Amino acid sequence: MSSAGSRAERIARNLAIAEKFYDGYHGSVARGYLERVFEPVDFAAEWVFCSPYLAGEMRQAAENFLAEGAVANHATISQRIPDYKMDDFKAWPTERGCAWRWRVNGHGLDGQLHEFWEQLFLWTDDDGKVTRFEFYDDWHGFPQALVYAYDQELDDLTKIEHYGDHPWTPGPPMSIDPPSHPPRDDPPANARVARNLELATKFFDAHHRSVERGSVAGAFDPVDFATEWVLFSPWFGETTQTADAGYAATADAEHRRIWARLPDYRMDDFEAWPTDDGCAWRWRVHGTAVDGTSYEFWEQFFIDTDDAGKITRFEFYD
Repeated sequence: MSSAGSRAERIARNLAIAEKFYDGYHGSVARGYLERVFEPVDFAAEWVFCSPYLAGEMRQAAENFLAEGAVANHATISQRIPDYKMDDFKAWPTERGCAWRWRVNGHGLDGQLHEFWEQLFLWTDDDGKVTRFEFYDDWHGFPQALVYAYDQELDDLTKIEHYGDHPWTPGPPMSIDPPSHPPRDDPPANARVARNLELATKFFDAHHRSVERGSVAGAFDPVDFATEWVLFSPWFGETTQTADAGYAATADAEHRRIWARLPDYRMDDFEAWPTDDGCAWRWRVHGTAVDGTSYEFWEQFFIDTDDAGKITRFEFYD
């Protein structure tokens, strides 16, 4: 498709890319192999592949070896986790990108379930081609799954280039070049999209400016949540909350404890994927210790909202 197309068409084609990836991984066990991932037809002539596990950005051409690499990696893992696949797919498609998350899981030859959650974000151009692709793996379950899949000790696994050494020494900050455009239409297409972007931006503003304010005022404002809403993280599972659950005070207390050791602890590098029914976003969490050591990790969020613009589901991953 050579022209931008309607909003609905652009959203549909971006969702289709995410769904193709999901079908490739989810259906790999039934097919006996991985296919339909990183197909050149879906990518711009030049694009950026980015992950903290790869130490930042790598520039790619549409024709590359990522598809072959993904197939080989999947085959290696499947030798010890035969039903290794992705489930629980959910996407937040926008006019100029798509965000999604899924549960990576499988049963090892030891009979145990190995699983972790993965979060993926992409930008597309006017022709619907991917110009930037980011992925993150939640640390809850991720190292344990790799330890088993590759039959290595954790100390050995962390010696893979870019993962750090034992004892662990933080690596350099992940390199991020500002993309040429946001992964969404700007200004937002309608009031619902604008409202959902506003919610994400409000969370970012509260955390980004927390150091200068001395608090995270504005985050977890009861007015932004439905009377009952669901909170989910792999670290503690799924719980039902009320609008006045008191998370604002909890976030403040948590930050004050962290500031005692990382005085400039805050969030930067925010980007959001707002839809009619929710929003996905990611940011970099970082701070500097008194000895000058820089610490950082990346955090990803996905929210669903109701017709009144209230949050009904809130997910976060680290």
